[in-house]
Amino acid sequence: MEWGDLLFQFLSGLTTCMIYFLIAAGLTLILGVLKILNFAQGGIYMLGAYTAYTFMKLFGGTNLGFLLTLIIAPTAVAAFFCILEVLLLRRFYEKPALYVLLITYGILIATYDMARMIWGWIIKTAPMPPMFQRPVEIIGRFFPLYNVFLILMGFFMFFLIWFIIKKTTWGKTMRAAADDREMTAALGINVPLVFTSVFGLGAWIAAIGGALVAPMAGMAADMGIEAGIIAFIVVVIAGLGSLPGALLAAFICGEVQAFGILVLPELAIAFMYLVLVIVLIVRPWGLFGKPLIIK
Repeated sequence: MEWGDLLFQFLSGLTTCMIYFLIAAGLTLILGVLKILNFAQGGIYMLGAYTAYTFMKLFGGTNLGFLLTLIIAPTAVAAFFCILEVLLLRRFYEKPALYVLLITYGILIATYDMARMIWGWIIKTAPMPPMFQRPVEIIGRFFPLYNVFLILMGFFMFFLIWFIIKKTTWGKTMRAAADDREMTAALGINVPLVFTSVFGLGAWIAAIGGALVAPMAGMAADMGIEAGIIAFIVVVIAGLGSLPGALLAAFICGEVQAFGILVLPELAIAFMYLVLVIVLIVRPWGLFGKPLIIK
């Protein structure tokens, strides 16, 4: 195999990495602040893809329509899930974790049924924006320009999330609420509102991932279930609540899958589970997580 072929596989893996990262980053954020496992994260990703498909068709597949879709579709999905958080999830935060797991799993199934009811069973693909319809040549190999855009968007989203968490007042409030809810509330901060904003941000990130996938892959109602499983794999490998870990874990999973196709195409996805098993044996708390010490 030539260097150009290896680079092509690497870039393909990097594209997959960014998709996985965007699904897992929202889950990581929600887990880190709200301390809940959101089983509905895959459903959010799926609704982001379908909503983007609807808006892209509405805007006629134009470049401007695509850019507007990247703003409107994730925001609409995030707003919908913020309403769900206020009306449904919020009252279960102080309950045992199993309650939230069951509620979010129920939301996942509901989004699956809703997608089938609205968009049907037929696999759909959003129109590719004209500005991304030509490939780019890299070392004698042609690589889809849209994939390059997706890779850049993935890195942009990583730095945007990092900036929000580390450098903004909103991010400081998130971290304070995550560390000590009672003390944060005693300082006059509306903790429930902070939690709603965090849940909305996590949903927005996953919905952006879905919107970005819409022009390049077929959409089906069950895509959210597979995406949710992958998100959990990435988060467990990364270490619970670690954003840099989520990016590294997504990179490992994406590249293992990309190069695994060359070795055993039928088991390409299974290689991710192998990585998960190895990490759990060597570092049960994840690559960037911290061991839990029970006294």
